[in-house]
Amino acid sequence: MAFAFIFFVARGCVATQESTQVRKYVTNANSQLSDSSNLGNEKLLVLLRNASGNPARLDEGALEGVAAESRDQYLNALTNEEVPPEFEDAHHYLVTTLGLRAQATKALADAAAGEAEGFTGVFAEVIEDYRLSDSVVRNHYLPAVQAALIEAGQQRDQSYLEEPEPFMDYEEIGFDVAQPAVAAAQDDPNALHGVEILAVEVGGQPLYQDGNVVLTGSDEPVFSVTVKNGGETPETGVDVEVILNTRAERQAQTATIGQLREGGGTATVEIGGFRPGELDETAEVTVEAGPVKYEEFLENNTLTGTVTFGL
Repeated sequence: MAFAFIFFVARGCVATQESTQVRKYVTNANSQLSDSSNLGNEKLLVLLRNASGNPARLDEGALEGVAAESRDQYLNALTNEEVPPEFEDAHHYLVTTLGLRAQATKALADAAAGEAEGFTGVFAEVIEDYRLSDSVVRNHYLPAVQAALIEAGQQRDQSYLEEPEPFMDYEEIGFDVAQPAVAAAQDDPNALHGVEILAVEVGGQPLYQDGNVVLTGSDEPVFSVTVKNGGETPETGVDVEVILNTRAERQAQTATIGQLREGGGTATVEIGGFRPGELDETAEVTVEAGPVKYEEFLENNTLTGTVTFGL
């Protein structure tokens, strides 16, 4: 009886410790993204405004300081060794966000110290990278954290999750920035637009059109979906949805691809969070990518098959 009581208390202590680690990670990640947004909005934006659209008036020393601070933020996230296992995907997106901002800010500082003639082109690319980093947070990091909290059984801690401000107010930078090339190309109705499903794996096994995958043992219904852009323009924000129809319920999970380059660019997303079906049950699966704006040929956007839940 005493042994059972000690075991129960020990197990409760471990659960409490894990809960604390999860909450600590979420709050620390919030702080890191908040610090990054503050760096962009309170320091970098002020430097750009003060230059009044003239690259020659940029404070090169102050810009280098901002670039160094951005790099430190990226390295702190990159070397963080206290990431709970459920949050590895989310942390990857956090590191990607801060890495994009650090690289772009370094490029901006280098351009300000170089020839004025090349500054405009570099500046446009830098702003596009900043906007892409905002998209990674919104479309990838936040959903990944929400999924991790569900996996950890701590949905109640979603109240600790905060959506950070964009890296900066792009309407107030004081420099003329042409419409990003990606956005301009996406809005061209005369160009060829089209994404397609290139490959699907379930539990590490390939799922073909009208095919079947048998999951056994520790296999989990986690889908790896590779999408290809066969169009003439880059595509951003491409949604990928997986629907699993078991006897008990219809389950749908979605992931978003940040950007696909034109002419054959590919990206792979992992989609999980599905509850397995009953033993020996065969469930229908539908995987859909896109469609994107102005896409007309939709036959290769969808793949259907089945998954059997074996021993």
